[in-house]
Amino acid sequence: MKQYWARHQGLNRWGVRTPLESSSDAAHERGVGLIFVWADKLVLDAGSLVFMRDDGTIQGAIAPGRWDAVFEAGPDDLPQPVETPR
Repeated sequence: MKQYWARHQGLNRWGVRTPLESSSDAAHERGVGLIFVWADKLVLDAGSLVFMRDDGTIQGAIAPGRWDAVFEAGPDDLPQPVETPR
């Protein structure tokens, strides 16, 4: 199980790229969608993304196969570099 922390200007915001199931024509053409989640910690567990508070409270989860990429989101919704331990 890998754990990641997002800290950007005192806020914790993750972007998740997902296959989009929507009736929106413009969204349907691209085939993917972005959702944004506020959480202190992201745990990658057996392919699931689990969003948690620092105290361990689960705020939400996304099942394997329902997401393509995850990133720390900056104020402009673009991915931000994240420092990871070696």
